[in-house]
Amino acid sequence: MMIVYWQGFIYAQKFDYVWVMGRENQTLDTTFGGGLLDFNFTPPKASYHYREHNMYLTNSSICDSTGSLLFYTNGCVIAGANDEIIEGGEGINPGNGHTLWCDTYNDGYSGGPGNSIVLPMPDSSDLYCLFHKRFVLYSNPASYVFDKLYYTLVDMKQNGGQGKILEKNVVLLSDSLAWGELAAVKHANGKDWWLVTPRRNSNQFYIFKFTGQGIVDTFQQTIGILPDPQGEGFGQMVFSPDGSKLYRTYRYNPVMVYSFDREAGVFTQFDTISFDYGDQLLGEIGCAISPNNRYLYLSCRKLLFQMDLWASDISSSQITVAEWDGFANPFPAMFWQCQLGPDCKIYVMAGGDTRYYHVIHNPDEPGLACNVEQRGVQFQTPTGASMPSFPNYRLGPIDNPGVPCTATVSVSPPVFAPVVGGVRVWPNPASDVLTVEYEGINDMPHQLLLFNTLGQLVQSVDLPQGQSSRQLTLMYLPEGIYWYAIPGNPDASGKLIISR
Repeated sequence: MMIVYWQGFIYAQKFDYVWVMGRENQTLDTTFGGGLLDFNFTPPKASYHYREHNMYLTNSSICDSTGSLLFYTNGCVIAGANDEIIEGGEGINPGNGHTLWCDTYNDGYSGGPGNSIVLPMPDSSDLYCLFHKRFVLYSNPASYVFDKLYYTLVDMKQNGGQGKILEKNVVLLSDSLAWGELAAVKHANGKDWWLVTPRRNSNQFYIFKFTGQGIVDTFQQTIGILPDPQGEGFGQMVFSPDGSKLYRTYRYNPVMVYSFDREAGVFTQFDTISFDYGDQLLGEIGCAISPNNRYLYLSCRKLLFQMDLWASDISSSQITVAEWDGFANPFPAMFWQCQLGPDCKIYVMAGGDTRYYHVIHNPDEPGLACNVEQRGVQFQTPTGASMPSFPNYRLGPIDNPGVPCTATVSVSPPVFAPVVGGVRVWPNPASDVLTVEYEGINDMPHQLLLFNTLGQLVQSVDLPQGQSSRQLTLMYLPEGIYWYAIPGNPDASGKLIISR
């Protein structure tokens, strides 16, 4: 049994608080078009948002440190929070790929997941650098090749805070590059960045050091196995929240694991993790790592797996934590690309251009306790087959790495739970009786509400003014995970486990 400590929302470095998605915008039909997922609300708020710029696969955005959206890109243009193209923000990723997808189809750039990423310029509160790859189309033979890595520099203090492009489509690298697979992690100093991308169908990596002076160093390193060329574009590449490892999935390959030295900017060790996907037709394979760096999640079309990275035999720890329930409207809402949210939940894109994300509510918990909710986020419009790819913006220096999100930390269960928002709820896990101590908020009457994982209110108890504790009977509630909250005191909320 375990208990979860909630440390409250982190009120800085909210660069990933607004996710932009949606396509086929129509002023007269709001069942298609833009959408937003806003983590400035608890739970995050999914809403319709009309915009002229369609999202398709390529998807990057950035907020300021307070969580207000600054700009986003669909791989064709860079637009501000008002959806107007930032001065100089047209014509991203020039070439015949842009002409076809952005101009002819007006669909958004088909660059693939992880094909672009926005990093704040170290030592600056106004400059942001968009790193992005372009592709070119060839007809004889028909091919689709990523041949350049660009950077584009955005200054958000220009034009009264509306922003201006200072440099655009500056070639950082010309080579045959992997489809998507652009990842970033903080330097050991907690300020600068490492940017990583592999060559196409290769075990050779390019590694760039990004500082307040721009890209100051470029390294090449060959390590590990060659990925299966048939699997290119059907996987995901992500750093662990603590930045110590890079995980790379490819169809027909084991999970590739690269240990990373954040000080030197080099890979120090390579390993693989085999997994069994059964007899299903293997397609896209997404991956994510739990906030506590312990659990690996693999989303494989009909199945969602968890593996314990601390186990002596990681492969044997594989467990299926969710199986597609058959829902399709009109496309099957299966499991694909994953992204750790700032609320410490993992969001899984539900197949292709659907209106849903699945949610892993408690990814730090083992097995079914991770609490997967299929279609846990519903959008009014299709997502454009995309979700943004974010690094861990909150990662600190080696000696003080901090937490990647609203922290949930699993530890051995103590006798008492910690005080949260002036309230202590114990024991946790609980069996038949729960004690609520609320001396810190007994200056006025309150009520404690208990919800199940579907958000349904299952029990409540008054917390009268002038008293300091109450008991709540749980014997009629089944074992499982619940959430408690005290209206009017948003800090006094958390998770309760009932176990007998």
